[in-house]
Amino acid sequence: MTVKGRSETARGLSRAGGLERLASVNVIATDYDRTLTGTDLVLSPRTIEAVDRASSNGISVIIVSGRGLRFMTRMSLMFRRVDALVAENGAVVAFDGEIRRLSHRTGEMIAETLAEKGVGFTKGEVISYIAKGHLNEAEEAIKGMGDYAKLVRNIDSGMVLPLDVDKDRGLTVALELMGKSEIRTVVVGDGENDISLFTMNTLKVALSNSVEQLKELADIVLDSPGGQGIVEIVDMILSGRSDRQLSKEK
Repeated sequence: MTVKGRSETARGLSRAGGLERLASVNVIATDYDRTLTGTDLVLSPRTIEAVDRASSNGISVIIVSGRGLRFMTRMSLMFRRVDALVAENGAVVAFDGEIRRLSHRTGEMIAETLAEKGVGFTKGEVISYIAKGHLNEAEEAIKGMGDYAKLVRNIDSGMVLPLDVDKDRGLTVALELMGKSEIRTVVVGDGENDISLFTMNTLKVALSNSVEQLKELADIVLDSPGGQGIVEIVDMILSGRSDRQLSKEK
């Protein structure tokens, strides 16, 4: 593991600096594919247990994904508690029974134009998921939508979404609804569509399987991939809290 700004060994530098800030974290906002799951896209019991342990210790959990809300709602039932969902790459936010669709009308305009151009895609509630093999067509199509649409790549897939929508906007809305702050939030991601999360005033954690852009922006880069990294960061947060409590009691 690497903590930026230090050259000591992983555990040593964590306790010297990184865990100081981790101890104050009260929100974990994590991507789903290859972050919460393993690189094989399987959600492991060990990762579920770690997330549940975080929830049991008063840490709010937000899952932020490019996936649709229907899938994310079903998936969230595997956990004891998920406080909020940010779906469709930030375009759809679900919290406490309320669903907010950001830039919904722009999303409709994008879908209409993609259809007219013959681009293969699947329409979400707001964004358009580009079919494999159609990314180049999508790039051409959005040239005429440059003032209101953008193409976001994610490993081997892509999506077209309103220009003013991304994961950072969706997470900001979720945090505001929950009454939580960026400064006490840790974000974890692996792909190109997580880059906007790493521009926020949060503690940024990249995994061993994260793209290089995220590793460069991250405060902490873990040696573990996917769900193993989530287990590690939960352990670090809870360990930091315990250390701080022991220090207060001395």
